[in-house]
Amino acid sequence: MAFWDIFKEKKSETTNLSTIHTKVIKLLPNEEEDKLIKMACISGLLARVAYIDFEVHQNEVKEMVNSLINWGNLSEKDSQSVVKMAVEEIKELSGLENHKYCQPLTSLMKPEERYSLLKALFSIAASDGQVEEKESEEIRIISKGLRLQHQDFISARASVLSKIKSLMKET
Repeated sequence: MAFWDIFKEKKSETTNLSTIHTKVIKLLPNEEEDKLIKMACISGLLARVAYIDFEVHQNEVKEMVNSLINWGNLSEKDSQSVVKMAVEEIKELSGLENHKYCQPLTSLMKPEERYSLLKALFSIAASDGQVEEKESEEIRIISKGLRLQHQDFISARASVLSKIKSLMKET
C-alpha cells in the first residue's frame, strides 16, 4: 500500500488524492514525492505529540516551527507549511498509528535526521513549561518506530531535562 492510501476514504473507490496529499502538494507545489511524504509524516508526528492532551497551544505551534527550522533541517517557509498543515489536520493526523509515519521516515531520513526530529518532538512537548509522562511515552514509542536506539531517546529527552514533570520539584 502506498503512503497516501492510508488517508483515502474507505467509502470511495475513486483514485482521488487524499486531503492530506492535496494539502501537501498545495503547500509545497514544486517538491518531489519523497519530500511530500516526509513533510506529511513529520506533520503527523508533530500532531501526535502536540495533540496528546487534545489541545494545541500557541506556544506549541511556535515551537513546532522553530524546532523544524533548528533541528529538522527545513527552511522557514517549509517549516511554516508543515506546521500549518499539522494544525489544520490535527485530528486526522494524530489518529493514525505511529508506524504509518515512522516507516517512510526511516527510509527517507538518515539516523542523524531522525534523532534531530526526536529532539524537536521533545522541544515541542516542553514548550508549555513541562514534559508530561504521556508526552514522553509517546515520543519513546515514536523513537522505536524511527528505529533509533534507547540511548538516542535518553539523549534527546535530556535536552529538556529541566522540564520533565516527573523530575520537577514540587514547590
